[in-house]
Amino acid sequence: MGKVDRPGKGESRLCLPRDYTVVDTETTGLSSETCGLIEVGALRVRSGQVTDTFSTLIRPPWREVLRGGEWTEGYVDDFIQNLTGIDDEMLENAPLPEDALPQVEAFLGEDLILGHNVGFDMAFLYDSFQKYLGRPCKNDSLDHLRIAKKLLPEMPHHRLGDVAEALGVSYQGAHRALADCWITYRCYEKLREKALSQGTEEDFLRLFEKKRPPKYPGVPGHPFYKKRLAFAGELKSLPRAKAAELVLRAGGRVEKEVSGKTDFLVVAVPGDKALPGKQGGPAILPEGAFLKLLGKV
Repeated sequence: MGKVDRPGKGESRLCLPRDYTVVDTETTGLSSETCGLIEVGALRVRSGQVTDTFSTLIRPPWREVLRGGEWTEGYVDDFIQNLTGIDDEMLENAPLPEDALPQVEAFLGEDLILGHNVGFDMAFLYDSFQKYLGRPCKNDSLDHLRIAKKLLPEMPHHRLGDVAEALGVSYQGAHRALADCWITYRCYEKLREKALSQGTEEDFLRLFEKKRPPKYPGVPGHPFYKKRLAFAGELKSLPRAKAAELVLRAGGRVEKEVSGKTDFLVVAVPGDKALPGKQGGPAILPEGAFLKLLGKV
């Protein structure tokens, strides 16, 4: 699916704010274009402290849903009901989107919105505002998931429950919008403290800068100058990263895998002479031959 164009959408930001509004949504499904909001929760935070809360159920359109393995009519299917605890009876008396969303908009104001995987929530808010209010949700946003991934890189998964467990934050009541807001708020404040214990906010932001490999002028006339090399296996005499750096300094290019344009394939086997490649493939360089051409032996 291509990227959805949302004119007037707020910007995604990176920062460690003290004033913001935490938002979480519960929905009838994953697509904001075909599914709808059933709950919005929010916490207004000022100077790191929660100063106000907001929560509302929202009655989505009646539709076909899967229940007990059969299709029937309702508001939410079995999966959403089991996940959130929100059922048709609760939604029957909930306000309609056109009545609930102006309250959501008023609570958000122009605040920066913080959420875990916030792009999901912002897509639903934007599309719902546009559909029922005739205007977009323009708030900038900050993704708590990006912060967690950067500050907790050792974790294999960064779902909100995983992050909460790692930080010692209670996950009780999860999958209801306001409860998830409180969990996200407590996790964020701990992550913010962790980030600032390691340096300034500017230091934290530098963690997100893409590191570009250094550019070397190369050595014209070197055997590897303007040549493409690939490595098969780890070398015994020096780390592959160091070997790759030496190739770059000579003016060569290191490829992740062999292609039709590869000139040399470096293999971790004994030998100090280059071998012709098979069927017009790259020349084979045993480790000794590679080091010899580098001038290391």
